[in-house]
Amino acid sequence: MSVAAVLLPLFALVAILFAALLPPGRTGEAADALDGRALALAMLFFTLTTLTLFTRKADLIFLVLAWIFVAARLVATFPALAGRALPGRRSVDLASGLVLAFMWVLFALAILLNV
Repeated sequence: MSVAAVLLPLFALVAILFAALLPPGRTGEAADALDGRALALAMLFFTLTTLTLFTRKADLIFLVLAWIFVAARLVATFPALAGRALPGRRSVDLASGLVLAFMWVLFALAILLNV
């Protein structure tokens, strides 16, 4: 995998986070979009992406899961930026967390089993 291909989902997530941090005229909904869980998930994603680049363990499976994670974060964040509530936001948060946990498990196995 090229460095640009691996970093593109990370850049997309950074753009989503900046959009949530700097909404003009919106306070409550955008603040809810960036609760502690969302920021913790983002930090874990940033860390995992960095580690996969450093160890050269980024592959197509990582890239597909990274885009699924970013898409889930966009689904969880965008309604708040638009001033609407997403009824199943906690479910989307859980789904993105599970995808990220699965990515971490695959990465740990790749490192520990030297695959």
